[in-house]
Amino acid sequence: MPNHSLNDTHIGSVSIYLDSSKATIVQNGENNSNCVFNLDNVIQCPPDTHMLLGLTACQIPVTFYNITSNNNELTIQGSVNGTTNIVIPPQNYNTETLATEINSQLQAAGNNITCSFNSSSYKFKFTSLTQTLQIQNTTMNKELGIPPFTPFFPSNNFTCPNMCNLSGTQSIYVMVNNLSIQSLDSRAKGDLNGVLSKVDVCCAFGDYIEFQQTENQFYLITDRTISHFNVSLTDDNLELLEMNGIDWSISITCHFSKKRLPVVINDFLLNEDNPRENSVKEKNLLKDLDKNDKNTIKKTKTKKRKT
Repeated sequence: MPNHSLNDTHIGSVSIYLDSSKATIVQNGENNSNCVFNLDNVIQCPPDTHMLLGLTACQIPVTFYNITSNNNELTIQGSVNGTTNIVIPPQNYNTETLATEINSQLQAAGNNITCSFNSSSYKFKFTSLTQTLQIQNTTMNKELGIPPFTPFFPSNNFTCPNMCNLSGTQSIYVMVNNLSIQSLDSRAKGDLNGVLSKVDVCCAFGDYIEFQQTENQFYLITDRTISHFNVSLTDDNLELLEMNGIDWSISITCHFSKKRLPVVINDFLLNEDNPRENSVKEKNLLKDLDKNDKNTIKKTKTKKRKT
């Protein structure tokens, strides 16, 4: 049980090591990114203390593709050949192989539309010599360079407005879904969710992300007991990572901190409604009365001696 500067109680800090291969329940199969870990020894927080929780280390392999089941669909319509629904098989793609796969499915559907890539502008382009075309829907907005809610109009060619981005997710968000971790997240439109830490993807596909906490980033939680951890790994779009059957591990540390009474600023202000000031006034008044009583007794004794 290591101790830490954040721990100001007699209770030792607790380190929890979680490996996905030892998870009690894996809730998304071979994608392996939403796991429940039951604890044999329940962590309990005494009534006069708080618990602080933080991610202190993790080892996560980069085995998730840049094209997954969450960003692999494109629906395109030709005025002559009709609508083609394209579903890209999940794997890693570059600009050349992605254009080749799209063209292969268009050709197989008999739709005379061609996808090409301009290496100078770094943009994808769709063209047809025999019909007008219109993109109806896609989940590959970032990958193709098509912003959400882009208006599409029938034409013989369409150049994607933005440069393509096939870099995949830039960060992994380690979330603990069953505890009261309050972190603001723009992926959830600024709502609170259970993100314990944001881990940057700083290595190539097939390598391991070795993360160790370099600053004290701990969350005060209101839970009084911890019997299990529901840990999920999500991407930049709040989607569960597809780990393709490869395991990962994380280290979580729990510190204990004494509860402290809140300081009310009004207590230190001088005004008639201030209970602290009224209490001081009452004490001073009692002291004055006591002094007056003592002076009265002294005067009475003096008179008696004179007589």
